[in-house]
Amino acid sequence: MKRFFYSVVLAVFVIASLPGSPATAQSAQTLLERRVFYQFNPKWTHPKNVDERLKQHRFEGLILWVGQPKPGKPTILYLPGSGGNLALRRYKLPWFLDRGYGVVAMSYPGMGGSEGKPSHQRIQTLANKLYQRLPKYVGDSPTILWGESLGTGVALEIATHSVARKRPPLGIVLQAPYTSMVDLVAHKKPAMLPLFQSRSDLWPSKRTIKQTKAPLFILHGGKDDTVPVSMGRTLYKLSPSPNKVFVTDPEAGHTSIWRKDALAKMLDWIEALY
Repeated sequence: MKRFFYSVVLAVFVIASLPGSPATAQSAQTLLERRVFYQFNPKWTHPKNVDERLKQHRFEGLILWVGQPKPGKPTILYLPGSGGNLALRRYKLPWFLDRGYGVVAMSYPGMGGSEGKPSHQRIQTLANKLYQRLPKYVGDSPTILWGESLGTGVALEIATHSVARKRPPLGIVLQAPYTSMVDLVAHKKPAMLPLFQSRSDLWPSKRTIKQTKAPLFILHGGKDDTVPVSMGRTLYKLSPSPNKVFVTDPEAGHTSIWRKDALAKMLDWIEALY
């Protein structure tokens, strides 16, 4: 989201130049969504370049990186943030594998070799389907939904979808979660808010989180200048989960919350789930 302002200005220019039919308006709205929220790197990287334990699979045009769990261990369904690709997270996925956890990491449409163009509807539909079909890749290993930034909203919507009612997640981990994408626009560029106010579908996590009692772990940097830590605190308060933990570091930013102390607390929390 570092190119947030530039993206919005460009999208507004494009929208202003298009005819005003309903179909065009819908297309322009999707274009605006793509320009602002999805700064994906389309470059493909073989997962073996990150970790020999990871294998590539294709799922409905998407690239998946899959690492098998050790017996009795859960699998992390890893839902990345809006920047870069899975290779950018090369320091995270081995951390899970080293502890025996399985990993299924999803490259969104337009990210890291995955086909198609991103939108809220497309990303969420594919994520829901993937959750349903996880046993094909990792057997009966229980699932922990692990969302990073953009992926936090995706994770929460999976947790409240019918696929999760049939096979509830073991837990949910959210790194730098937002209350909604519209709230994020209001925080970062309030002058642009009128362009998004009608998009109540853009991952309204402050509403979705009330619908799941799954164990919840939130980690959020105190100096996060992309998603304010106040949003993470709000979601923590709104969650009805009887098992919820909020961990912060007052000096950490959007990505640097991935630190030894926070990881130790997260590991203890995960290990107590099974």
